[in-house]
Amino acid sequence: MKTNLNLKPFRDLAALALIGTTGGIATLAQAQIAVASTFQLGVYADANQNVAGNHVLTYATQQFGTLNPYSHSLSVTDLDSVNPGSLTVNSAASASWLNAGQGTVAWRGMGWVHNTYTSSGSKLNDFVIPGPVWSYTFTATANDVFTMAYSVRGFGNVFGLLGAVIEWSGPEGNLDLKDPYNPAASGVFTRNISAGTNYTVGVSNMGNVFTSPIRRNDFGYMDADFNWQIGAVPEPAAYVAISIGLLALLRRRK
Repeated sequence: MKTNLNLKPFRDLAALALIGTTGGIATLAQAQIAVASTFQLGVYADANQNVAGNHVLTYATQQFGTLNPYSHSLSVTDLDSVNPGSLTVNSAASASWLNAGQGTVAWRGMGWVHNTYTSSGSKLNDFVIPGPVWSYTFTATANDVFTMAYSVRGFGNVFGLLGAVIEWSGPEGNLDLKDPYNPAASGVFTRNISAGTNYTVGVSNMGNVFTSPIRRNDFGYMDADFNWQIGAVPEPAAYVAISIGLLALLRRRK
């Protein structure tokens, strides 16, 4: 007995899978509307707080409706005018988008190198220039979930680096990961989003340390990665597996 099988649904799904492997499928992540973004860094170094003078550097930029990547680094060194000491403070970050609903933010080498003989002061980012290192405002086009996987790592003498705050303008608000003794943290931040609503997400840091009037010769810095997306974005391997399986089924049914 011959069975008539309607293959149209399988053909449609196979075609959809194949389109997905070439990046041609429009996912919910891609469908979000980019509104604006900001990016800024700040560093402050004072090798001897008992005498006048310090060094400060800041950097800030923004864009509206576009998804151009950001990348910048700052480094400042203050020399002690009384003792043979110095203090260097560094901050570097980058941010990029895969599309309007998916991207990454990275911090690298945020911290300081002390070669100080007396009271000193170091400040980073939001403690120097108010605002998050990175922020992104978007309009949600569907009811969905915003997800950010975060990993913050500390190295050396980490006291005062403080870690990160994930800022969120919508319900449930921020996730405060600050810890004066250890910036290390990892996990997943999630927030529900509603169609037609604007949301702003950001990652901030306001590291600072003020030393006592003793000799200090050490370093401390942190790296961090924030990988975020809106909605479920299937892995390319999943598309390949679907397409291979469906094409094999179609060949067997011919």
